[in-house]
Amino acid sequence: MCHAVSPLGDGGFPSSYTCPTDGLFPAGWVLPVVPQTPLNPPQSPQTKPAVRQSELHVASTRISGAGDVPALNPSATRFDHKVFRKVLTASTSTDNWSRWFKDLQVSPNTSEIVVEAPSGFVANQVKARFLREVEEAARSAGAGTSPLGVRVTVNETDAVRSSNGHAAGAPVPSVEKTTESPAKRHPSNFHRFATFEVGPSNRFAHAAAWTVAEDPGIYNPLFVYGASGVGKSHLLYAIANHARRRHPSLVIRYCTAEAFVQSFIQSVGRRRMEDFRRRFRQVDMLLLDDFQFLEGKEQTLEEFFWTFNSLHQDGKQIVISCDRPPRDLTAMEDRIRSRVTGGLLADVAPPCLETRLTILRRLNAGHSPPFSPDVLSMVAERITDNVRDLQSALRRLSAYSTLVNQPLTPQAASELLAPLSGFSHSAPTPEKIIAACAEAFDTSVAEILGRNRRPIPSAARRVAMYLTRELTDLSYPRIGKAFGRDHSTVISAHRGTLAQISTNQPFAERVSAIHSSLHTH
Repeated sequence: MCHAVSPLGDGGFPSSYTCPTDGLFPAGWVLPVVPQTPLNPPQSPQTKPAVRQSELHVASTRISGAGDVPALNPSATRFDHKVFRKVLTASTSTDNWSRWFKDLQVSPNTSEIVVEAPSGFVANQVKARFLREVEEAARSAGAGTSPLGVRVTVNETDAVRSSNGHAAGAPVPSVEKTTESPAKRHPSNFHRFATFEVGPSNRFAHAAAWTVAEDPGIYNPLFVYGASGVGKSHLLYAIANHARRRHPSLVIRYCTAEAFVQSFIQSVGRRRMEDFRRRFRQVDMLLLDDFQFLEGKEQTLEEFFWTFNSLHQDGKQIVISCDRPPRDLTAMEDRIRSRVTGGLLADVAPPCLETRLTILRRLNAGHSPPFSPDVLSMVAERITDNVRDLQSALRRLSAYSTLVNQPLTPQAASELLAPLSGFSHSAPTPEKIIAACAEAFDTSVAEILGRNRRPIPSAARRVAMYLTRELTDLSYPRIGKAFGRDHSTVISAHRGTLAQISTNQPFAERVSAIHSSLHTH
């Protein structure tokens, strides 16, 4: 399901608007239909140009300090737009020109330069990131030395055109209605940056997410990866919630990869691909969760590829979460992996002990009576993989404490958590897995790590690589390093073992026995 983020500060929805099922976040509840007029109507020499701009936040933005923008030279007979473009392109890049500047209209006069953008999103980007470059380009294009204001505005006609995907006055496509409650259509207010526990394992990803929410487009795309339950979805929700409050005009869509696939399949079946493309391409920010779900879905990946290109070329922010880094998405084409790695990669590792304790203390604050510090310490030490397991453990302890109406001791809590898979033991190391496989196949660790190609050591090696991939968060290259091989060998061993498990029952039972032994020692 796609979740919509309401533009209203309290997350509510006005009675006059029904939120669409597809999770689209409108730029505003009511968009005026502006008659289509020439962007640069002819002016008589005696008449000053009419002002058609809609200001963004304040009447004007003036650069102060040593870098004040100078006024246009009164002796200049015309503002040289070609020079302005050439200098601005040289000081930024051709890509930035295509992304941010090509649709700008620059209207200099004796007191200021008015930079007119086609949308609020582009205007915000120019104001936040490129005013200095605009200043320098203005100087080169005919500016003098007097202080000159730079005013960034929005072209009303283009703004209406871009907000609904059609020219002003054109019919707007109908949107499917929904009977779903508003609470289910947008990220929970709990999923905010304020409720995300920051520690050494996630500090970089948190900072990157905050920056993207504050300044969309600065890191594009942002690719957040990490094991299940470490807080990736929380970060995506937090970005959407914060950006919704920080930039109310932005059209934001959060969607899981599974919902993206289902929407694509339905659109193909109903022959409504144009609706699908409008839904996912006419946004200012797309947040796609659980990207790994697209692996093996070739037609959906093809559509995602062109959706990504469309958004990226228009300077729209893309945020992706995944359970592994792009290089480990081996079932995806190189062109897709190269696209999603073109921005910023940020990993979220399992929380450290201190962070786990902090999370448990926060969760414990809502429990009556609260658990003792000794119980919390025991849980933090025993559960190391992710935040979701911490929450599940505390819920189990809370339910038991409420039902028996007795305070929990650390020993009782330990016994309660022991039957739960993954709670009693942390993930095994590659060394432990290799030793277990050597014992099960009656060979040695040296033969597994060596170049011996005899059947038994080779089979033990392949199973050890398979189990290391399944039971740890290590990437293929890191597993290869542990075994003294390259990542392609590990991929081949993993796939081969998986295929053998599905067709060879005795072999499957042998691998299962090794797997179980790793969680009982």
